[in-house]
Formats: sequence, C-alpha cells, structure tokens
Amino acid sequence: MMDITTQIPAEPALSDRPPRDRPASAPAVRFRIRRRAGTARPLLIVEDEYVIAADLEAQIREDGGNPVRIALSVEAAEDVLEDCGADIAGVILDVNVGGTTTFGLADVLSAAGVPFIFFTGYHSVSMPDRFVGVPSISKPAGWKELERGLAAARKRILHSGLGSFRDSVEAALPALRGRARRLLRNPEEADRLVERTLRRAISDVGDRSLRLTIEDWLLGLLERTNSEGALH
Repeated sequence: MMDITTQIPAEPALSDRPPRDRPASAPAVRFRIRRRAGTARPLLIVEDEYVIAADLEAQIREDGGNPVRIALSVEAAEDVLEDCGADIAGVILDVNVGGTTTFGLADVLSAAGVPFIFFTGYHSVSMPDRFVGVPSISKPAGWKELERGLAAARKRILHSGLGSFRDSVEAALPALRGRARRLLRNPEEADRLVERTLRRAISDVGDRSLRLTIEDWLLGLLERTNSEGALH
C-alpha cells in the first residue's frame, strides 16, 4: 500500500454568484490518499445536486461502466479520496459545490495524476490559469460527453508523463507572459520575448529533459533567450 500525502486549503463560503478560487491565505486541511490493490476502480462524482449525480450514476451503470461514488460536498469528496485515493479511475467535479469551489480538490487530483474534468452550470465562470486545458463541460450533458472528457484527461496525463495539466504549452503561456513582463518593462518587448522563446522551443524540443514540466522548461528557455539577447 502506498500513501500519498497532500493538502487542500479550506474554501471560503460563496454567494450565489459564480464561484471564485480560494484566497492564498486560506487554512490547510490535511488528509492522505491511500492506494489499494485488488478493488474495482470507481469514478467519483462531486456534485451537490443529488438528482443530477444519481442520473449520471444510472447512465454509467446502464453503459456498463465503472462503479460510482457520489460526494455531495467537498468534505464528502475528501472522505472518498481518503478511502480510494489514487485508485479512483476519474473524477467529475462540479465547480461550485454547496457554495464552495472544487479547485482545491482539482489541485490534489492533478498532483496525484488522477484524471478529472469540470462539470459546471456556469457558462462564464473564471477558471484559474493553472487549469487551462482541463476539459470543462457545461450542464446539462450526458454521460457519453463526460466520458469523452475523461478520456481526453487521461490521454493528457499519459502524454505528459506527469500528473499535472500545467504540463502543456497553452497552460504555460500565462506564466511565460508574466515572467517576460517582469524581465522587460515594455509589454510589447515582453510579448516578443515570449514569441522568440516559443520559436526556439520548436527547434530545441529534442533537448528537453522529461524531468521538467513543459512550463518549467519554457520558463528556463525564456530566461536564457532574454540573457542571450541582452548580450547582443
């Protein structure tokens, strides 16, 4: 049995407006994810509307899919992760569960390499940059559409070799732009530095260490590109 220790910051209560990401100063909640062998790998649905969750469970069961665990709150989802952890086959996350965002759970799943998708009724919800590339499916949607989203999430993790959706070029762009604008005060020059870095990445991709995420590799490449440009 393998233990994966991780943390989830507690979420602030939200109003009826679309949920926002937690503040950085929120207190932490600790629990362990335990990997167990010899059991069927369930899907986890984190959804505070029981009718929606139960309907999805029925569709999955009718399709002959994985067993399903339902969590009607973030706390209940933490309990399921404590019990099943990295043996979870995939997670369907409603963005706003009982007035609490599930971004903390998403961070844990990402770090553990567990595929997940967002399932939201908010069409204009602001997603944190770190989840760029995570499949997000709007309600109402049936199991088949959600299944395709989970398949895409699994494929993304397999291709990256890491349990992080930050390991993609599009997800790295906000970090690249932010670093460039700290190095160069002129926004146009900063954007040109990002463009030069991406062009260089195309030719240097064969030299990338697989021990680095794409984001970390590109940030290092941006620093080198900027330094070399300053010498000329």
